[in-house]
Amino acid sequence: MRQLTDLDKKILAKLAPELEGATGPAPGHDFKFILVPVSHRVSESPEDFAARFTRLTDEELTYIVDMILRGEEDVRSLAEGDYDELLEIIEKRMPEKAKGLKNS
Repeated sequence: MRQLTDLDKKILAKLAPELEGATGPAPGHDFKFILVPVSHRVSESPEDFAARFTRLTDEELTYIVDMILRGEEDVRSLAEGDYDELLEIIEKRMPEKAKGLKNS
């Protein structure tokens, strides 16, 4: 099982400060992904999910995109509409990276 790195936890804290340092659904059970808990536990809508990504630096967003491209972030399990909204954010901020997501 993938363990969240310090960078993953930093990004998760930016995307979902409501989790207040929690790294898992229960003590001792780390989240395996960054996006899924934000999608299912915190965001109230696809628009809210996408708006949270404006908090990230380009470097942090690039890190997320690269993890998606490597299959290390689960985008298939996101709530309906969340991936489409995320893709719009990525298209606006880094169109070259978005092309890679559309072709994968």
